[in-house]
Formats: sequence, C-alpha cells, structure tokens
Amino acid sequence: MPYHVPLLVSGLALLFGSAVEAATGYGSAVVALPVMELAFPSHMPALLILLGPPLIVLMVGIERTYIDAPAVVQVSSGLIFGTVLAIPVLALVSGRPLRLLFGFATLAALVPLTVMRSGVARTPPRSFAAGLASGFMGTATGMSGPPLAVVFAHEHGPAVRSTLGMVYGIGSAFSIGALLLARRIDTTDLWLAALLTVPVVMGFVAGRLLLKRVSRRFLHLVILGVVGGCAAILFLSAMYSRGGPESCSAPVILDRRRTLGSGRPV
Repeated sequence: MPYHVPLLVSGLALLFGSAVEAATGYGSAVVALPVMELAFPSHMPALLILLGPPLIVLMVGIERTYIDAPAVVQVSSGLIFGTVLAIPVLALVSGRPLRLLFGFATLAALVPLTVMRSGVARTPPRSFAAGLASGFMGTATGMSGPPLAVVFAHEHGPAVRSTLGMVYGIGSAFSIGALLLARRIDTTDLWLAALLTVPVVMGFVAGRLLLKRVSRRFLHLVILGVVGGCAAILFLSAMYSRGGPESCSAPVILDRRRTLGSGRPV
C-alpha cells in the first residue's frame, strides 16, 4: 500500500503534536506541518487544516466553562481578515514556492516558540494583530498557533487551552471555506484526514494523561528540536528541486509524490 509510510510518519507527528497541544493549548500544527509537508506535499495545507476540528472539539468540549469570550472576539476579528488575505496566496503559489513558504513559516514559528516563556502583554490591538497573522498563516500553511503563542505566553491552564481551542475552531471553519473557494480540498484529502484523526485523538488522550507528569520546559525543548530540524529539511527539499516533483532530491517520502498526488498542481 503506497500510503503506509507517509501515514505512519504523519501519524506519529500528529500523535506527539496533539499531546503537546492538549497540555499547552498550542503546538500540534507546529510539530506536524514540516513532517506532513514531506509526507503528503500534494495534500497540504488542506490535510492539516482538516485535522484541526477533531482536536478542537475535544479541547473545547472538556474545558468549555473556562473560555475567555472577549479574547475570542478580539482574536477572531483579526483572524477573519487574515484568512481572506491568504486566499490569493493559495491561488497563486504552488510547488517549490509553496514548500519554501512552508519552510519560512516553520522557521518563523521558532521565534515565538523561543521567546514564549516571556512573551508580550495581551491587549485588544495585539490580540487582533495576532489573529490577523494567525488567520493568514493558518490558511496558507496550516499552522496558526505561533502568533497566538506570543500574546498568550503568560497564560496557562484550562483558560488558555479552551480559549485558543475556540479561536482555532473559528479559524478552521474560515480556512476550510477559503480552501474550498480556492479548490484545494478533494475527496482524497477527506479520507486521509479520516484515517489520521485516530492518532490525533490518541495524542489528545495521552496529552491529558501526561499533563501533570511532563514539564512544559521539556516539551518546549523537544518542539524546538523537531521544528528546527524539519525546517532545515523543508528548505533543502525546496532548494534541490529544479522545477518538478520528479527532480526533487529530498527524503524518500517525497519521491512518492506521483503516487500520492491528487491531481492538483504541486
């Protein structure tokens, strides 16, 4: 079965990322994006965005009484504008430029991840700006958490997890709508998302169980290592690609592009 290796690798990344997000409120897409771009390049960012709702439902459902409604409104108002701005990017960018965009987005994630222990004070204008950046990144690349990690760095526990979960839910709805408008979602994306929902749920359960047993500092360092290494691989795969998927000299998983392709230009 041609999908077994990409599914296994992506499943492991999603399991770990979902566990991190269940414990901290963000981190799933930061971990999964670079791995899934290598495993399923022709199905990104649609596949990663489609995997957001199951995790969001679990996060919000368990801790819904802690949601900070004003923060949700402030961030979501910017998020909607960011989503609209990302639509022309999806319509114009594909293939090697899109892989470079993923690489830059992954490296950009390292900045807030590195400083998120200090972060900045959350104010309505900063929340709006974070939502704007989050909406754009989430729709264009599938990773919306880094801008929010900066403004929510001082806040921990169920309040931040449930609030960000609500924001991600609104963002996912608009991002999926934008992808449908850009014709970037097909039936293959849907069944792959259905299969990969299993490790997402498993990761969430593991994250809840490990919530009080693993330090945030340890998770922070592991994420930095994974994200940094995968960002380097993404850049190398894009740099050594000379215009077509067949010429890419990236890892073996990328060589499956022709069998994994959904018919969309990549």
